[in-house]
Amino acid sequence: MSSMKATALLLVPLFLLAGCSAFFGFNAFKSLDEPPAPSLSDYQGGSSGLAKLAADLGSPAVVDKLKADSATTLAVETYLYTNYLSTGPLGSSDKQSAAILYSDLYLKTTSGSELVNNMVASLVTSTQTGNISSLISAIIPVDVAGNEAAFTAMMAGLLQANAAYQALGAETPPYGVPSGMNMGDVAQKAAVAYLIWAVVDAIESQTVSTTPQEAIAQMYLLTSNRANGIGSVSVPDPFSPLNAPLKNIFDAAGATYPK
Repeated sequence: MSSMKATALLLVPLFLLAGCSAFFGFNAFKSLDEPPAPSLSDYQGGSSGLAKLAADLGSPAVVDKLKADSATTLAVETYLYTNYLSTGPLGSSDKQSAAILYSDLYLKTTSGSELVNNMVASLVTSTQTGNISSLISAIIPVDVAGNEAAFTAMMAGLLQANAAYQALGAETPPYGVPSGMNMGDVAQKAAVAYLIWAVVDAIESQTVSTTPQEAIAQMYLLTSNRANGIGSVSVPDPFSPLNAPLKNIFDAAGATYPK
């Protein structure tokens, strides 16, 4: 089975679990009320701060403000990592919520969410191969295709999100999952973030690119139709066997997956 067919089998049930509201939520109509500019203090204070961040990440208008204010976004990311993710297992509901929100913050402020949507739409509507060129051309959002800084930030954000999802999945069996989180949405995003990690890893192992940053730079050259060394890179099926942390996230979401 090709990697893209396996990915389709993996992601389409997650699309149904996440629901249309999760899939299209980022493109929803913005509120007519202009929200106040977010600040780090909004998201401090334990569970109440995390709940505020979860609500704000569901608002396209607030997300736009976070996109435009990279200093605040970085401060919130650093706060989440330092206070919830940097030490010990994710053995509490707050730590697990923080891992999900940390990933979502990266995805929604770097076009990563659009890439997730594009991935699912591409797999639902067309047949892909395991070749990296066809994969990337099918899923890269238009707004980053001609912008190297935005492209690099998006890919780096997906790698950061994957690390947090992996940490979340590693602790899911003993601790369960936090209430109020759409685990279908989480599992869908975690699968795509892991696939991007697998693409970067394949580039590093099959070319002279020796760091994620070099691999991402080569990916950008490919998307902009410039000379690159990765057009023939083949991405092995990253879901066979299914990564253990991903499997735990899928189980928590009640999702089926290829055995």
